[in-house]
Amino acid sequence: MRRPVWALLALLVLMAFAFQGTRGIYEPDEGRYTATAINMLKSGDWLVPTVDGEHPHLTKPPITYWALAASMGAFGRNEWAARLPGALAFVGTGLLVFGLGRRLCPAKPWLPAVIWSLSFAPLVGSNIVSTDALLMLFETAAMFALVEAWLREGPDRRRWVIGMWLCWALAFMTKGPPGLLPLGAMAAFLGVHDRARLRGLFPLTGLLLFAVVAFTWFAIIVYQQPDRLGYFVGSEVYDRVFTAKHDRNAQWYGGIKVYLPVLLVGALPWWALAVAAAGGPRAAWAGLRGSVRERRLDALLLLYWLLLPLAVFFLSRSRLELYILPLFVPLALLMSRALASWPWLTPRRFATIAGLTAVALLALKGTAAYITTDRDARQMAAQIRETLDLHDVVEIAFYDMRAFFGLTMYLDVRAESVRIGGPGRPHSRQLATEDELCDELNEQEHNVFALKRARVQQFTAAVSACGPYAAREIGEFHGDGHEIVLFRILAADPGG
Repeated sequence: MRRPVWALLALLVLMAFAFQGTRGIYEPDEGRYTATAINMLKSGDWLVPTVDGEHPHLTKPPITYWALAASMGAFGRNEWAARLPGALAFVGTGLLVFGLGRRLCPAKPWLPAVIWSLSFAPLVGSNIVSTDALLMLFETAAMFALVEAWLREGPDRRRWVIGMWLCWALAFMTKGPPGLLPLGAMAAFLGVHDRARLRGLFPLTGLLLFAVVAFTWFAIIVYQQPDRLGYFVGSEVYDRVFTAKHDRNAQWYGGIKVYLPVLLVGALPWWALAVAAAGGPRAAWAGLRGSVRERRLDALLLLYWLLLPLAVFFLSRSRLELYILPLFVPLALLMSRALASWPWLTPRRFATIAGLTAVALLALKGTAAYITTDRDARQMAAQIRETLDLHDVVEIAFYDMRAFFGLTMYLDVRAESVRIGGPGRPHSRQLATEDELCDELNEQEHNVFALKRARVQQFTAAVSACGPYAAREIGEFHGDGHEIVLFRILAADPGG
């Protein structure tokens, strides 16, 4: 078994770390995560995340921010360090998939890990600065521990159960309740098919460990400001599941539009080969139905793990592509079971397919660094440097638009959003934090204001209405499909 392990480890490291630092930080998500981590490093406050250095940013628990801050603190403020947690999560998840393969695909235990590591979605998802790669790692670790506990007896089983609850707690601290969806799927699986095992998975020690790790941070945050509990439960749970408030593909067909292409493209070429190995789509469907009728528990476990969380994601009103990234682990295991015994897939053919797939994926990662996009904060920062002297700039305030927080990495300035004050004007859902324009001007910080060209007249009028101020245009750049104009605010001339 040693040679496959070392070969797999080399493959995982190659796929994870090749071209890791070549692509810039993309807006909005990568910019928001990196800015929050940088603000942690600057302020020394690792308890309350702030995306702009001032306002609490509590949309996610802090593990991802901690990982990013630790990485950039150790290796510098750069793209390589920002993507290091995702790369390590990719390697760790791949090794866990190998461990699951030993239990659930014993004929070729390395096959699920190779298929998973050479799938489009896991590789791309791990190269994006977000919560999803770490969530995938912790969910897979929890499921690995659960499978080990399910198949063991005695004291050794209890240790795996305790480890499982620690991993569920880390998953919860990465993304909140969505991190526990596979746990619900496994409870349903064992409740229907193996109730004797279900009772042993909820020891008091494990539940206490989970509560301490998963809820301590939330308890401190709510203790500091009690109304944050309503925000966590209302905005971050209820609204995401049952309402269209977050405007993330909330249409009835949103799940089909978002998740179906990810599943089809994200597992190429392996799902096509797995269907062929099963004898075609109809035979593959018949095989799955046969597994259910015959109560093949290992196959049923994978089906529950894949399908129940996927159903929740389809039904939820908040949908983004990376939400289903952890589900490529059970999908890879299912595909491997079909491919492991396929006579056509000889070692030579498999090596050829795997090699071509690896080259294509690595070429994609390398090419991404040279794609011009107006969501690249590095390219925006280069444009700003050409037109603006930054030596006395503390903050770039984005007027009535979403701030480009990724500029924090490249320009060493804060970014935030400001708006016109006034009663009854709701905060835009796109603005992570907002200050009112007049309050921002009265603070008399060394700020530069950024706004869309179409808002210039509105902005200059709003500045004049705030007091003895005048706006002077000093430059421009392109970002997120718009021409963005830069202004400084000066004291108005009393004589006109």
